[in-house]
Amino acid sequence: MATEISTEMTNVVEFIRIRQRIELLAKQITSTAEQKAADESSRRLQEASQLLVTLTAMANNDVQEIVIGRLTRQLASLGTKVGALAKKKRASKKQPVV
Repeated sequence: MATEISTEMTNVVEFIRIRQRIELLAKQITSTAEQKAADESSRRLQEASQLLVTLTAMANNDVQEIVIGRLTRQLASLGTKVGALAKKKRASKKQPVV
């Protein structure tokens, strides 16, 4: 019984740690996107997305599922912003027609 509780608490602590990392990355993505740093934003978005996959696999209650939904929506929104940055970056690199 005590082992089950300690394993469950370890899982909750790990879930919280990963959630906090994703939230930090989301803040950094917002900041780098505002600075028009598309490559850095994209790298952080990819890392956050990978962590979200891990977090989704760990979720085992309603509260954790709500957190997963919120983070999924947040990263999707940031993905749209980062995608727009990448498109602008490609468009600005076009060579002038001679």
